[in-house]
Amino acid sequence: MASVLFSCENEMKTIQNLTVRDTLPSELVENIVVHYTDSGLLKAVLKSPELLKYAGDHPYMEFPKGIHVFFYDSIEKMVSEIKSDYAINYEQKKLMEVRKNVVIFDHKNYKELETEVLYWDQAKHKIFNDAFVTIKEDGQIMHGDSMKADENLDHFELFQVRATIDVVESDTVK
Repeated sequence: MASVLFSCENEMKTIQNLTVRDTLPSELVENIVVHYTDSGLLKAVLKSPELLKYAGDHPYMEFPKGIHVFFYDSIEKMVSEIKSDYAINYEQKKLMEVRKNVVIFDHKNYKELETEVLYWDQAKHKIFNDAFVTIKEDGQIMHGDSMKADENLDHFELFQVRATIDVVESDTVK
């Protein structure tokens, strides 16, 4: 009787292993450079040392070694960029998550945002997080515990502000 139960248990494990969703990527690309265009105009350039693409019911792209994305305006002038040490893009949800040493630099308004995690809702054109944030703008450095903004950083809200520091530059060196 024990051998029959053991035999059935092994068969169940075999069946379960056959029905487990594959956890291996369907595509692996190294040193990727992708140009995103709209109506023939360059909108963004994404660079990454590694892209892992997963298929299935909930497809996503993972960038385990980070990303560096450059965004361009209608005359193809670079307006902003984002870097991080890790990123994942959920294609159906139109949501990208970037983690580890996240830096956004706005070349138009000379703003810089630094944090450890940030979400980009591509459908709503919003970025947000629930983590410590540093924003540098107009001679100020602001620290807060979370933020939300439009994807261009033109309008942002910083929550639970910890400090606002005015940076004063001096011509004299002592």
